[in-house]
Amino acid sequence: MAVQKETKIGIVVIAAIILFVVGFYFLKGVNIFDNPRTYYSVYDKINGLETSNPVMINGYKVGQVKKIDILNDGSGRLLVTMMVSEDVGIPKDSKALLKPGDLLGSMQLNIMLGKSLEMAQNGDTLAPELSGDLFEEVNEQLRPIKVKTKTLLTSVDSVLKVIESILNTESQQSLIQSFKGINNAVANLERATFAIDTLVRDEKKRISNIFRNIDELTTVLNANGDQLENIVTNFSQISDSLAKADVAATIRQANEALVEVDEIVTKINTGEGSLGMLINNPGLYNKLDSAANNLDLLVEDLRVNPNRYVQFSVFGRKNKNVELTRKEMEQLKEYIKETEGGE
Repeated sequence: MAVQKETKIGIVVIAAIILFVVGFYFLKGVNIFDNPRTYYSVYDKINGLETSNPVMINGYKVGQVKKIDILNDGSGRLLVTMMVSEDVGIPKDSKALLKPGDLLGSMQLNIMLGKSLEMAQNGDTLAPELSGDLFEEVNEQLRPIKVKTKTLLTSVDSVLKVIESILNTESQQSLIQSFKGINNAVANLERATFAIDTLVRDEKKRISNIFRNIDELTTVLNANGDQLENIVTNFSQISDSLAKADVAATIRQANEALVEVDEIVTKINTGEGSLGMLINNPGLYNKLDSAANNLDLLVEDLRVNPNRYVQFSVFGRKNKNVELTRKEMEQLKEYIKETEGGE
């Protein structure tokens, strides 16, 4: 069955009306799908409280003011009806505190939760409580701002004095000199950076070789770690041995030996003893040298002419006249010449 055009239009209009109502209450802070509880409170004055103003608990919104009515008992008091979410439990001895919500004078209800174990029911009246005068509340809220503003003004005054001192002639000259110094420093830094960059570029190959050598050295050290450990162990053992050895006694004995050697050398230099006389008496040395030469001649003659000193016979024959060969005569002459030349 086809839906007629008028039916479609009616459905759209109804949906639009529903959305308008839901949006209207949503903008007013009312959840039409919630079933809130209603509480009442009576005030002598409300200081500008209006419907739809929030109802707060510890700064959290739990509802809003539904309506405000004047009691018909002639007292002029005002009956405030508030709606609070049903999941919020409120003790029966709680109070509805009326206080400014912001600096613009907007009021709000703050429910001060009591300590009673009995909870307020739907339609109960909460004890009213009115905070100080609006101006007192505003002053109380403005007091921290006032203190901060005073501190800020003091700081601004100090800054202005500093700026005033900076703007005088001497300070301006100092600033100019400082900026010149900064410019010079920056220029020097640029030159140094350029020089370093040039050095790095020129010595890049050498630096690379250095790092490569360091890497190779590290590799060698890693490969010979055991040997290095043995060397360190040996040094440690040597150090322990030196620590255990009586080095002081050894040095003392060496000093005593050096003293004795010094005494011996002193005696030799002064001619005491056989060695001293031998060193310091040239005549004795010459005699000993001459005796040694004569002994050499005697030994050589004994080797060449043994028959002059030892006589023996073969088969009873004796020959007392031994003649030297020509070669032996020449050798003897040469030996005598060498001996005479040496003396």
